[in-house]
Amino acid sequence: MQTILNWHFSRNDLADHYINSFEIGLMSSKVIFAPRKKGKTEFLLEDLLPLAEKRGYRVVYSSMWENRSDPGAALNAALIEAAKPRKLAQKLGKALSRVSGSMEFAVPTLGNLKVSTNTPKSAEQDQVLLALPVLMDAVIKASKGKVLLALDEVQHLAKPEFHDFVAALRSCLDTRKKEVKSIFTGSSRNRLQAMFSQIKAPLFQFSQTSNFPDLGNEFVDFMSERFHDATGRKIPLKKSREAFTRTGYTPGLYRESLLTLMEAGTTDIIGAVELILQQSRINSGYAEQFGLMRALDREVVHAVVDKISLYSENSLNKFSRRLGVDVTTRQVQGAVDRLLADQIIYKEGKGIYEIEDSQLAEWLKCTMETDLLSDDQTGL
Repeated sequence: MQTILNWHFSRNDLADHYINSFEIGLMSSKVIFAPRKKGKTEFLLEDLLPLAEKRGYRVVYSSMWENRSDPGAALNAALIEAAKPRKLAQKLGKALSRVSGSMEFAVPTLGNLKVSTNTPKSAEQDQVLLALPVLMDAVIKASKGKVLLALDEVQHLAKPEFHDFVAALRSCLDTRKKEVKSIFTGSSRNRLQAMFSQIKAPLFQFSQTSNFPDLGNEFVDFMSERFHDATGRKIPLKKSREAFTRTGYTPGLYRESLLTLMEAGTTDIIGAVELILQQSRINSGYAEQFGLMRALDREVVHAVVDKISLYSENSLNKFSRRLGVDVTTRQVQGAVDRLLADQIIYKEGKGIYEIEDSQLAEWLKCTMETDLLSDDQTGL
């Protein structure tokens, strides 16, 4: 029987660093940002959480995209699962019954816990919020006071309809920092800033935020070895490393490129990456998105790519000249607000903006030479 190859590139040193930061008391919560396809979820599931378990933590993982309409229910279900061994199940059900009245927890088997309610739809959210601290305490009890909570794609919670849930989560974690360490991941800088950096946000200054480190040559070399093991063909390492750089150090895109090579029976990794990038940009709908965008918004995006001050006199004159109308600072601010709301750009610092999506940024750089704004187009 042929051995199944393991294509996962372990980042145990990084996982160890995060866990050590929790254990020495340097922090109790961390936010990790990275664009999509950078490997955040794989790192959590394959490296960080298994290592945490070995270090004595009871881990709780929940993706906020698992139940997009009710992420609180998804988290509660993950907490119930984490509260095993299931001798706690009956006690847990009784405790929740006292808190929520009509909420009940069905436990078909010890390995398959499901949450069901017989309450009106309007009362379900309140029950989720009431159940959260009870469930968290149950996990703490099962873990003997050592829990690591990992919430993936947490930017989803920046929506206004989840404000009460996030506030309840903050309250729950604030009073349990000694027992519960938390790690959040997200792929939108704007929404993470809205959740963790704005004064009125429920999670303001709750967590330390950092970028997820890019993979380097070690990852490329590892994947090249796996490709050789799988196909018997060798990809020149210099070409492999160059190709990975062209993806913006995005492991998801690089994996797709290797799959393309396998199907094609070749080793032209540069060509495979360019094909994948082209397909990704076409499927992303960037061209259609910009075609529907206001002319001033496109000009502001171009200025952001070129790292030009948006509100300087030179920029206002340039915008006015290209659009054929006088452009004011207030109108530029309106364009910035729209682009922030649509997650096209994010605010890096005072007056400093960047493109949110790194793949979009690359697409813009490639297309700006042919200018998306036609010479005879005017208006805002």
